[in-house]
Amino acid sequence: MAVDSSNADESEHERLPETVVEDLLDDPRRRAMLRLLGTHDGSIRMTQLAARVIADERSIPIDAVSLEERRRVCDTLYECHLPKLTATTVIRYNSRQASVELDEKATQLLDRL
Repeated sequence: MAVDSSNADESEHERLPETVVEDLLDDPRRRAMLRLLGTHDGSIRMTQLAARVIADERSIPIDAVSLEERRRVCDTLYECHLPKLTATTVIRYNSRQASVELDEKATQLLDRL
C-alpha cells in the first residue's frame, strides 16, 4: 500500500512546534486550565474556570473561592493565558458567552500533562 506523503507533511505542519508546546506548558496555571478543560465536556464559562483553577491550586472546594479571587484570576486568565492558548488554536474563546473550550491542537498538549 502506498503512503501519501503530502498528507504526512500536512499533518506535520498542523502540529505546534516543540518550543511552542514547551512555552505553553511552562506555566502552572496554563497547565491547570488545560487539565480542567480536558476533563470537562464542552465549553465552560471563564468565571467557572477561574474558580476551578483556584480551587485546584489551593486544594479547596470551589464554593470556598471568593468572588474577588475569581475576578482576579479571571483577569489573569484573560490577560496572560488566553491570548497564547487561542493564538495557537489550543483553546477556542467565545466572547458572547465568555466561555472557552478545547480547540484542534489541544490534544498535542493534553498528551503531555
